[in-house]
Amino acid sequence: MSSTCFVHRAAEIAPLISVNRESRWAVDVPFGWPDLFVALMRDRHDGPLPAEAVPAAAAGWENWRTRQIAQRLTDRFLTDDPRIKTRPLPASFQMLGATAAMWVLVEAQLVSLGVQIDRAGLQGTVCETYPSAALSAWGFGRAKQTWPQLQTNFPFLTADDHLYSQFVSDDVCDALVCALVARARDLELTIGPPEDELAAGRRVGWIHVSCEPSSALAAIV
Repeated sequence: MSSTCFVHRAAEIAPLISVNRESRWAVDVPFGWPDLFVALMRDRHDGPLPAEAVPAAAAGWENWRTRQIAQRLTDRFLTDDPRIKTRPLPASFQMLGATAAMWVLVEAQLVSLGVQIDRAGLQGTVCETYPSAALSAWGFGRAKQTWPQLQTNFPFLTADDHLYSQFVSDDVCDALVCALVARARDLELTIGPPEDELAAGRRVGWIHVSCEPSSALAAIV
């Protein structure tokens, strides 16, 4: 997909959510950057990082780089929780940062359209998620799933015949997993940030997943 097409598609997201703001939306994009990463960019903007900010022992450099700087609290939770054990791609490194930067514009547009935004995903219309972690939390492994696999794992799923051809795309199947997380969030089945991490979640985002049985999503509300 060209960058022009990517920007055009991104610009369509906020109006779509705004028109359907009574529905819950789960989005596979980081809502922010790690606090320590933001502080690092600020502290070294005009010169080298102060000596006191550098880990004292070289042995601690890898943990500093791959955990403290690269991971938000929500990323560490998904990485370490034995029920999930899925390490999200870091928004501070790699190409995912470009996607996170595009969300900055979508978020601003949503606010201008009167859509309530809570990066922790506890209030408002939108929450953050990560399909691989969501599938792992449900006990289905971390690999992307095909439409037949999703139907097996979520038997209540149905689709009109003319939509079947769309499910050959991994992106479409990932979007469906996001919709399932949105359903779980609507039923208050997802894991939110603990109270002592809520403020951070509202700054940098929180990835919502559910460890409840997938059959619970079929509940009538």
